[in-house]
Formats: sequence, C-alpha cells, structure tokens
Amino acid sequence: MSDFPERLSKKLPDNFESNTDSATTEEIKKIILDSESSIYDVDKEAELDEKLNAAKAIVKDLSKAYRDKKACESAKIKYCLWVLENRGVSVR
Repeated sequence: MSDFPERLSKKLPDNFESNTDSATTEEIKKIILDSESSIYDVDKEAELDEKLNAAKAIVKDLSKAYRDKKACESAKIKYCLWVLENRGVSVR
C-alpha cells in the first residue's frame, strides 16, 4: 500500500507487504496473532536478561538528576500557568 509510512515499511521483512496484500482476512488475523505472541515472548526474554536489566539500572541511576530537573521545570511551568489562569489570563 503506497500510503503506508515508509519508516515502518523499512522494518518489514522482504515481500511482507505484497504477501499480506494478497492474504485473506483470516490469514491477516493469524499474522497479527503470531506477531503479538512474538512480541510477548521477546518482552519476557528482555525481562529475564540480567545484563540488559543491569544496564537499565545504570541508565536509570545516571539519568535521575536529569529527570528530576525536567520534572521540576515542568512543575514550575504548570504552576505559572495555573497562577495566570487564576488571574484571569488566557493561557491558550
């Protein structure tokens, strides 16, 4: 299908689009179910991957200061907008 996003089309296996375009509705439903099952399996594998989880923990620790600063700045903006709205100023 020509209007399918190219960024997603690039990720598909060779001939997937043409094969799926000619598939029956039931075959397409089976493809969806198989893909959902595959995603579930990959997610489970990732959850059990000790090296991946250790790396995520390191990233989480290293990025905490940045997340906290962004959360603070976001809260400041929301408070300022709240104050302006309460003063009758349109913020939109």
